[in-house]
Amino acid sequence: MSDYNFKGISPESINLLCENRFQDSRTFYEEHKEELKNGITVPMRQIMLDLSELMLDIDDMMMTDPVRSVSRIYRDTRGHRSKIKYRENMWMFFRRYKNEFPGAPFYYFEFYPNSFGYGLVFWLYRPALFKEVHKLILEKPDKWREAVKSCEDAGFVYECTENYKKDLYPDAADDLKKYLSAKNMAFTYHSFDLSRINTPALIDELKLAFDISRPMYEFFIEAYDKMISDGLIKPEEYFRR
Repeated sequence: MSDYNFKGISPESINLLCENRFQDSRTFYEEHKEELKNGITVPMRQIMLDLSELMLDIDDMMMTDPVRSVSRIYRDTRGHRSKIKYRENMWMFFRRYKNEFPGAPFYYFEFYPNSFGYGLVFWLYRPALFKEVHKLILEKPDKWREAVKSCEDAGFVYECTENYKKDLYPDAADDLKKYLSAKNMAFTYHSFDLSRINTPALIDELKLAFDISRPMYEFFIEAYDKMISDGLIKPEEYFRR
């Protein structure tokens, strides 16, 4: 194990984050702000610092700013039904700068009061755009199968939150069918063993999983870059929604 910046996120820090959310009080937050910063926010930013070299090797346009990559404890409740001001879960994204590359595929890490997870996600605000991924799967089925195998080797499980009900590609190979009905995709790992995020070994775990699953990121980004070059995704339109 290398000498990482990240030393762990302790159970005590997670308990304080949960208590802060339960209290939902500006006074309580201000009283414990430094503890929350040092126990939660700083370690999350250290994860980005420790993974930045790998992420830039995967994609040299990856944003590696630790401040902008990590969620805030204080929630922006404008436009949300829930007016709870503080989070009990935290996450970070490893992705291209969203203003220039909206909807680009991304890696993530997150934790909750009783679990943590990480993985690779490709979600587009216009589900019809995902048919461009379908096209690439049909054009390069062997490359896709290799990418899926890389995610399996990384310990990831395939997830899709929305599928087309109709079989859009009746002549496609059977093993491709479930992917060709997807409107979004994720390859994820979840664990209820929070002791594993209280050690620098988490960095080795994330590095290994993200590196092994690199072929899937490369497949996704190839499809995404084609959407950009073909004008199907226009950043200026995305942020006018």
